[in-house]
Parts: sequence; structure tokens; C-alpha cells
Amino acid sequence: MPRFLLVVVALAVLAAGCALGSASADGGGFVAADGTTDIPAAERVPAPTVRGPTLDGSPLALDELEGPVVVNFWASWCGPCAQEAPHLAALAEQYEPQGVSFVGVNVRDTPANARSFEREYGIEYPSWDDESARTAAQFGALGPAGLPSTVLLDSEHRVAARLFGAVTARQVAPRLDSLLAEAR
Repeated sequence: MPRFLLVVVALAVLAAGCALGSASADGGGFVAADGTTDIPAAERVPAPTVRGPTLDGSPLALDELEGPVVVNFWASWCGPCAQEAPHLAALAEQYEPQGVSFVGVNVRDTPANARSFEREYGIEYPSWDDESARTAAQFGALGPAGLPSTVLLDSEHRVAARLFGAVTARQVAPRLDSLLAEAR
């Protein structure tokens, strides 16, 4: 029986990887082996109009954010989210002074657990409280296929890249540099 369970888990992982690779069929762009999609400027579509309460109860609207935007979908119970959190905190510290906005979307989590996670990992940018996953759903096919997922928006708030799985500063920084160069 344990061997059967191992086969089922392996097939599920394989299916998830295949689903991530096909997720970009809606919007064009190049899909890397890791499921990352970079979208050429001419093919970018606008991000949805998203507004809602943050984890501290403040209202936040995506269209109020300036410049390129990093939108990260996460949850406190997500192990890979914990792996990427220090990278995102460092990126925010480095790129917010250059005009890049960061916002999280805390999906299917309790606000108390989410706030604790943010304190533990030094996340200082706001996160929408998305316990019901309504905010994530507003992104439709552009949103997360799983957690964590990160969407990069250009200065016109069009989707420029989608990254699935835990991101590192090394993956995100060159993309942010390109988006900042486009905005000049």
C-alpha cells in the first residue's frame, strides 16, 4: 500500500507541474521550465481593479499604488511562502525607494496567523486579507495556480510576469530592473 501512495503522490506532483506550464496559454509570453511566464509589453493585459481591506484593516486599492507593482499571493501555512518571504522583504526594502510598490494577498488564512507571519519575516508592505480567496479570484487566469505565486505589473499596471512557486531575489530583481527601465 505505501508504494501505491507514493505513485499517487508522484502523479499528483507531475500533474501540478503540467498545469503550471500550461497556465500561460491565455496570455502569450514565454513559459520557462519552472512555470515562470514573461509577457512582452505588446501582449500585456491590465491587472484587475482590486480593492479591499489589508491585514491591519486599512482599505487598499491596486490603482492607488505607484509604478511597477509586485503582487505576491501567500499564506502563513505555506512552507514555500516562508522560504520566499525573506527575499521579498529584502526586495521591497531595495526597490520601494526606486518606485516599485509591493502588496501581498494573504489567501485562505486567518488574519492573526498572517500578521504573525509578517512580523516573523519582516514583511512591512501591506497585504490584502483574502480569507475567502475572492481577491485572488479577481485575477482570474492571471492569478495564482497555487501558493506561492507572484505577479509583476508594469508601471501601467499590466501583467508583465507571473512566477509560480517560491521566488528568490535573484529571479525577481532583473525583472524589476527591466520594468523600471521601461518606465523611464
